[in-house]
Amino acid sequence: MDTILADYNALKAIRAPWESWWDELRRYVLPGRPSDRGELPDADRSRDLSDTTAVEACQKLASGHMSYMTPSNELWFKWSSPDADAGDEAESWYASCSEIANRELALSNFYTELHECFLDRVGLGTGSLFSGTSRSGRLLFRHIPCGQFVCAENDEGSIDTYMREFCLTPHQAAGQFGRKALGPRARALLDSGRRPHEGSLRFLHIVRPREKRDRRRDNAGNMPWSSIYYSLDDSCVVEEGGYRELPYMVTRFLKWGDGPYGLAPARLVYPDIRQAQFLNRILDTLGEIAAFPRILELANQVGEVDLRAGGRTLINPESASLGFPREWATQGRYDVGMDRLKQKQDAINRAFFVPMLELWSERMQQMSATEVYARENERVMLFSPSFTLFATDFQPFMERLFALLFRQGKFPQPPSSVMKADRRGELSIAEPHVVYQGRIATIMRRIQSEGISNTLQLMQQLSNLDPTISDHIDLERSFRLAARLNGAPEEILRSLSSVKRLRKQRQNALSALNGSASSGDASAAGSAGSSGAASVGMAGAAASGAGAGLL
Repeated sequence: MDTILADYNALKAIRAPWESWWDELRRYVLPGRPSDRGELPDADRSRDLSDTTAVEACQKLASGHMSYMTPSNELWFKWSSPDADAGDEAESWYASCSEIANRELALSNFYTELHECFLDRVGLGTGSLFSGTSRSGRLLFRHIPCGQFVCAENDEGSIDTYMREFCLTPHQAAGQFGRKALGPRARALLDSGRRPHEGSLRFLHIVRPREKRDRRRDNAGNMPWSSIYYSLDDSCVVEEGGYRELPYMVTRFLKWGDGPYGLAPARLVYPDIRQAQFLNRILDTLGEIAAFPRILELANQVGEVDLRAGGRTLINPESASLGFPREWATQGRYDVGMDRLKQKQDAINRAFFVPMLELWSERMQQMSATEVYARENERVMLFSPSFTLFATDFQPFMERLFALLFRQGKFPQPPSSVMKADRRGELSIAEPHVVYQGRIATIMRRIQSEGISNTLQLMQQLSNLDPTISDHIDLERSFRLAARLNGAPEEILRSLSSVKRLRKQRQNALSALNGSASSGDASAAGSAGSSGAASVGMAGAAASGAGAGLL
């Protein structure tokens, strides 16, 4: 087990340069947030804060994550079949699973813990969340504070090694691992007669890919992910098992080089945050001087100048001729300081995407729909790198969530169309494709839909010169893709099989009408020519009306 501590210390050394930055950001962006040392929130930490622009901006952006990316009152994600040709039955099953998963998340502590995770993602650049189940079988989530874990990426850039240091009371340790599994120091604390909630025991949880396992055996010791709980106080393993999926999710606001930790918005405007603190202190001083001006008085007037409201001060003719007492050094440029402070605050707000969030607030209600539309596109595209990274980082969580609920029997019986066979011929459920449906995701899909619309318009223009140009575009696929990108409910789209059946019926109806018109004698056909044409025209109109139902 010496390799465990060696690996942990090596990853801590990689994390060390980040820790000083996290402390600085906690000081100015997340005051009172516990550090990796796990201390209690300290009110004294916020005494140095004279400007709270960064604190407020961080709170707004974290709340924006909750409102516009993972809203608890909406179906913010939808699972769909990874196979486009799987059919309607598969899509319907995945859609049902999506609704069940959203309900289960709402019944759990997911959104409470996710908000804490988003605060770390926004304020410190890196957030983490544990997903599992409680003893009662409910989904259980836990936010892991930034700085209390180390992690590493594999060759594909995905987090595959996670080590978390945490503390438990003797009572908690005995409940989680069992008394017999604990080391001598932990058992001594339990036997000492002290209160079971007093004292602290340090543990290390290591999760990483299992190097050797028997794929034919489905037990804890042969699962894809190895799980080891190690007592740092007793230097012994207290529990060893495994996971079928990675239980820890790490999400970064922006990537920083090749490392596993993320770049926080405050890092980009840290000088502005510090300067805003200084300017606000100066403006506070100028305000105090304006409200309570400095007084210059003669030495023989000490103690005789009444500075109270309505106070009376008696002076001699000599003092009056000299103009004493009087104010002095009260000519600071408050307006210049305010202008500079506003510049710094605007830079901080832009870094935290506050202007994007204000588009959907009451402040922007006076703008026209066209102006809001254009600004949404502009500002959401600036946020797209962070959202794209969010979707990438959340993929292991989505896989974990789907697997947990499936094993709990929460989902309906899967149809054969969602099953896939591995190399050994064993059947399993195909992992679903995730479609995010929050406001930011919808706007990004809308921008993609505009690309389809512009392409079709260009095709229409060029087809006047070359009618074969339309051969480059699959119109049916373009329409269905654009409909989904625009957020159209899946229920309004006919299945491909239904479309084929409808078109076949329409063709059969036209063929029957044509056959009926061509039968009979020539005179009857001639006399009925006009009415027959009208009938065909009506049939064509009816067919086109049925076709309109496709849209």
